[in-house]
Amino acid sequence: MRALAASVCCFSVAALAQEAAEPRHLDPELLALCRSPDPAARSYCLHAVAAQGDPGGQAKETIAAMADQDPVLRYEAAETYVRLYGKAPSSRPAPKPPSTTASGDPMRVILAPTAFTRPQGTSSFNAFELGTLTFDHGITPNIALGLHTAIPIGAFVFGPTLRMSLPFQGGAIGLEVDALLFSPFVGSTSTYFVAGGGPVLTLGNSDRYLNLGVLSYFVTSNGDGVIIPHAGFSALATRGVRIGAEVWIPGAYGRDVSSTGLGKIGVVLWGVRLFGQSVWGDIALADLICDGCGSLYSVLPLGIPFLNLGVGW
Repeated sequence: MRALAASVCCFSVAALAQEAAEPRHLDPELLALCRSPDPAARSYCLHAVAAQGDPGGQAKETIAAMADQDPVLRYEAAETYVRLYGKAPSSRPAPKPPSTTASGDPMRVILAPTAFTRPQGTSSFNAFELGTLTFDHGITPNIALGLHTAIPIGAFVFGPTLRMSLPFQGGAIGLEVDALLFSPFVGSTSTYFVAGGGPVLTLGNSDRYLNLGVLSYFVTSNGDGVIIPHAGFSALATRGVRIGAEVWIPGAYGRDVSSTGLGKIGVVLWGVRLFGQSVWGDIALADLICDGCGSLYSVLPLGIPFLNLGVGW
């Protein structure tokens, strides 16, 4: 009997030692509550993990994510992380601007700017209708600088561009700023300076997105201007092919122009973009919507052709 009691005692001590050596496992259903959309469930999970401890580190990534992203419990989650693991959670990097590599230049729907910027250290060149030329370069992850000009036929045209972007989960919000010097050297000798731009909201990623914005441009000498709300979408159809469409609703205002308010004319641009790793080209059509525009379609039933060629490096 004495030998049996000693054996039972030894087995009990060994079992207790093995239990102490093995880390306590948290219930997976409990950890699932930490990812619940209900703040009360997430709070219960956080308190339960703090009370039980987490020697195995099962909840480490979950609590770190809560400390980084939870709109209600982020500070409490950060304190719990320090108590459990002895150090503050590492901060996660800010969202990066959506990549434009091999996506067919998502900085434009067809002509309208998006909130995406050129990746830092990369550049692009576009020739619209083989006459209007643009260049841009990503100077930071969120800022691109550029210039636009045109073949000097009757006038000298030149000006800088600026695109700023603030990416977020699911898209980006941006600001487009443009300036343009228009100096004719045939006929009129008056020089005009045009400035403007506007905000842009892009929802989605570089493969597919919805784009909304408002552009405003004014002639500084007399205050005449145009306001252009625009909306559009673009989507990757197959490898190397994008489809897209956009709507412009311009309205002209000023002393020297007959006021043409918003809604009196519209422009629909639609078409495809063919692209490779670093080149792209638009084949699109522009359809005018206005009183008296019907005669245009007797000559161009599908609309006015719009072409563009671009290259990136």
